[in-house]
Amino acid sequence: MTQTRRPGTRADLHMHTTLSDGKLTPTELVRLLHTRGVEVAAISDHDSTEGLDEAFAEAERLGGIQLIPGVEISADHPTDEQSDVHVLGYFFDPHDPAFNEKLRSFRSDRELRGKRMVERLGEIGYPVEWERVQQIAGEAGIGRPHIAQALVERGYVATIRDAFNGLLDDRGAAFVGRSHISMRESVELIRGAGGVAVLAHPLFVPGYQDVLPGLADLGFEGFEVHYGDFSPEQRRDLADLADRYGMLQCGGSDYPAFGYPNEVTPGLYGPPPDTADLLFERAQTMHGNKACRVPSRPI
Repeated sequence: MTQTRRPGTRADLHMHTTLSDGKLTPTELVRLLHTRGVEVAAISDHDSTEGLDEAFAEAERLGGIQLIPGVEISADHPTDEQSDVHVLGYFFDPHDPAFNEKLRSFRSDRELRGKRMVERLGEIGYPVEWERVQQIAGEAGIGRPHIAQALVERGYVATIRDAFNGLLDDRGAAFVGRSHISMRESVELIRGAGGVAVLAHPLFVPGYQDVLPGLADLGFEGFEVHYGDFSPEQRRDLADLADRYGMLQCGGSDYPAFGYPNEVTPGLYGPPPDTADLLFERAQTMHGNKACRVPSRPI
């Protein structure tokens, strides 16, 4: 049954921690959510569920936050070989062995990919030290934002965002592709662990107008409408498309805590709070008791 939320409840279903490309630990991020009055939240680290137990423990200690399992996976664009599509998973079992083994393989691939990008940067006149990138990443799987920070430290670019304008973006001079998984395979991976899949930030997907009509056939339950970097007009247009294609209107801040100007913080923008309940109902319909609200044992 859908839970009734009080008016004004804040929701944010897209955030990152130090276990992927965020700057806050899971504990720190949950404390920030509590301070900002966010009551429904999902931590969706890239290719990792490793921060969820810590986050759930802190959420339970503080009270007042419904935290749900989340993850973000990069998949192949259906027609553009140079572009990725990001797929969010919710309400899966974060301790599912097969699921976590696949995510570990993605993280291993990220490290090899990161080394190759650092090598390319050196070849084109932007040398950074691989050891420094590792230090920046810490316990997280290495990603492009960590390399971007190294570029900022060396003074090659002013901000992390600038590093994705011609160097590290999908068509950038130092870009290296990842291992391949299709959109359908990413949905099947999430469903295999009891979850549901949502398309992240569709306006960042090349040719999204052609991608959105086929999401339901691929097994998606929704896409991000209420995303931090989208304008009110873009959200309205996406909401109309979500209604047209029978998709849930999801979203969140995509908060990494980088501290750049005008960074969207948790709870500033997000979907209707009942969105989480609707996603869980769909997960239950498909998977029964395998759909998971709270991790039940250590990873």
